[in-house]
Amino acid sequence: MKDFRLISPQPAREGDFLFQETEDLEKINLNYDITSNTLKEFFFPARETIFAYEKNKDDSFQIVPKTEKNERETIFFGVRSCDIRAVLFQDRFFGQEPQDDLYWRKRGKGILISFACNKPPRETCFCIFTQNSGPLLEKGEGFDLQFIDLAQQYLVEIGTDKGEDLITEYKDFFMSADKSIEEKKSGIKENCLRHFTKEYDIMLVHEKLKSVDLNNLWEDLGKRCTNCGGCEFICPTCFCFYTQDIEYSKGKGERIRAWDSCCFSGYSRMSGDNNPHEKNSERISRRFFCKLYNCFRWFGIFGCTGCGRCSFVCPVNLDMESFIASLMKSNQYQPLLKEL
Repeated sequence: MKDFRLISPQPAREGDFLFQETEDLEKINLNYDITSNTLKEFFFPARETIFAYEKNKDDSFQIVPKTEKNERETIFFGVRSCDIRAVLFQDRFFGQEPQDDLYWRKRGKGILISFACNKPPRETCFCIFTQNSGPLLEKGEGFDLQFIDLAQQYLVEIGTDKGEDLITEYKDFFMSADKSIEEKKSGIKENCLRHFTKEYDIMLVHEKLKSVDLNNLWEDLGKRCTNCGGCEFICPTCFCFYTQDIEYSKGKGERIRAWDSCCFSGYSRMSGDNNPHEKNSERISRRFFCKLYNCFRWFGIFGCTGCGRCSFVCPVNLDMESFIASLMKSNQYQPLLKEL
């Protein structure tokens, strides 16, 4: 496995888990609920250089394209189904023409090995209500290999040619699955689904966003939101960014791109200080419309995978699950988690 770079969930100092580069296989720990970071940062980093530039004597500029430091393929091991689904979403966004070379240089070298959930890792998980985000995935839904825990052994499913090549290269570690093992997969999925005691209809919310006047709701949420950006930065599907030219010395610098938040007041500010979304209520409306309406219209997939990360990062309990649950019942927001 030395030919590959390995990323796996690792325990962090504060008791949470992070996807990190792993050199010691003994340190791989799959006994985690959900990581505090996502795979997004490996394919679409929080800040990256697009190109460097240098001014010539004739006042023209020489552009130096970015080159990737790591040319090895990277195995992402122990990834939850919802995070695999999030990568599939990012693929669709960055795969639009013209394709984003910065993203695909890294993504093209990634091998995704998912570990299906035998039960919801956290109370805030709601993947089954966001259309095929878990707890188990089917072929074509993002994984290269999918591991399903059968207690004494794993059922390994091949999702892509990359996954098949990996199985072929390390065939001594695998054996063919008989029909009885295949049947256990259905039992595991059914058992996991029984742990979900809530029930949402995301398509109903999708239609309600289009057809119902929610101005009072947006005003209420606009007063609640602090514009910290935490929900966007921890979200595995958010794709907003800004670009900036930074001059480090006279005539030399680089153009970077960095994560942005559609809830920030400066996100849509234009020259002349004109801002079509100046009110907080308009910006919070844009966020939920993007996730639950526009993304499905653009890509055929919702911009929420039900991972629940926004539930534990938001300081004012303004999270995606609470929004969905609220719209299922009425036009008023009611947080599911206990108020702080």
